[in-house]
Amino acid sequence: MSRKSYRIKLCWGVESGECRNLVHTDTNLYQDLESVLENSGWPECLERNLTREIKPLDQFSISVSGCPNGCSRPQIADFGLLYALYPQVKKSVCTGCGECVRACREGAIDLEGGKAGINPEYCLSCGKCVEACPENALCPAALGYRVQIGGKLGRHPRLADELLGIKSRQDVLRILANCLQMHQECYLPGIRFGQVVSEHGLESINSR
Repeated sequence: MSRKSYRIKLCWGVESGECRNLVHTDTNLYQDLESVLENSGWPECLERNLTREIKPLDQFSISVSGCPNGCSRPQIADFGLLYALYPQVKKSVCTGCGECVRACREGAIDLEGGKAGINPEYCLSCGKCVEACPENALCPAALGYRVQIGGKLGRHPRLADELLGIKSRQDVLRILANCLQMHQECYLPGIRFGQVVSEHGLESINSR
């Protein structure tokens, strides 16, 4: 079987480190993701179960985006990551200048009583408000990754489900290992991981 059992796609910003939208940097992420894949038993699972060459639909796909723009299309990958920075406001420092309001494309920031306030329902954790604040009144409350699971295209396309919260590097690797374990337990040739997630739910991943 000449084709790998998985593929990892990084957006241009993560690969180059030069994109102005890159939320933060994280060296060796690719290598750590690949290490989890190689040591999960997934390559051997495909080897045992397939009697033909590996096709793209057989591969476990990982997509990494450096910001919420999702240029690498994590929403349709088996396992998608988006770099994330969720802000918090230091009320004692905030002058109510409104620069963060103007910087936020999602309308997630309002001036409440002359101080910035963040609506978590709308915030995509892009970090632009932190960059824009001239008083350093906004700082990271959480820095890491949004995790999306079970996306796919094909005859029955499915957008990935997003786990709650922003995850650390350690969390991401643990969750990936859990996903691969569940996929192997349920694997049949031609069955995509998105179907497994649809049938078993995210709870079965979190509970491992």
